[in-house]
Amino acid sequence: MDSYREYLPTKAFRVAEMRLAALLRAEIDRLDQIAEGLGRDSAIGPDNLVQELPNIMKFTDEYHNLYMKYLDAVLPQQPRPIQCRPACGNCCHHYPMSVEPFELIFLYANLRKRDNLLDIMEACQLRSSMFERFYEQRKAQDRELLPMNADPAKVSESDDLDDRAEDLALHDYFSAWKPCPFSDAAGDCMAYKIRPVSCRMYFSETDPKYCTPEHLQKPENDSYIVYLPDSIEDAVYRVSEHYALLDLPESYFGGLLALNGFEGVLRGADEL
Repeated sequence: MDSYREYLPTKAFRVAEMRLAALLRAEIDRLDQIAEGLGRDSAIGPDNLVQELPNIMKFTDEYHNLYMKYLDAVLPQQPRPIQCRPACGNCCHHYPMSVEPFELIFLYANLRKRDNLLDIMEACQLRSSMFERFYEQRKAQDRELLPMNADPAKVSESDDLDDRAEDLALHDYFSAWKPCPFSDAAGDCMAYKIRPVSCRMYFSETDPKYCTPEHLQKPENDSYIVYLPDSIEDAVYRVSEHYALLDLPESYFGGLLALNGFEGVLRGADEL
């Protein structure tokens, strides 16, 4: 799977990039002003989450809309047609990471209106626990391979080992073939309109039958991720920094579980 492909700066590309940049710049300015008024580094915390929820919902909805326009600009540049189609769902067996905090809030605020919220949370807990188990197993295996005289303090602080363990755990999770809680029996997404960018950015130019664990690293599987330009990624990061006080995990399922812990706070939104 390719993680990055360079796209030509066509007019459509530049317009899509400009619109995303303008949206993010305006949101950064807004959040900076809130943080300054509160005398802290981050704008959004448990104390003003409900108050800011309408703004978060509006911003995230527009962010998703503009990301889709960005996809409309870059996907035609692919050498072969996209083969993704309804009711495939193979890529929905991954463990989505890098979900932005405002996206998690947007998701949870929509999901909490559903009658099956408890079932969703239980499904998220199951998948989050499964991934954590794979991750801890991979970290333990890496430690066993270290030299006997390795410094334990340095080992525990090694980002490289943690990153490697995470990558392997992500592959283990995909191999376990556990479908997303939002995939129905036919393979369609029941949260399609509110899905995060992490779910919107994955595509394949080859038949979906190759988007499976046994073909993931083979030539017949030509799947890839459509990343945003670096300048846009940096702006997204600056927006997300303003949610640090909520301490949300970046994983799809772990992040939703963490937001469920704010349910008591979010009930105030029902009264607005």
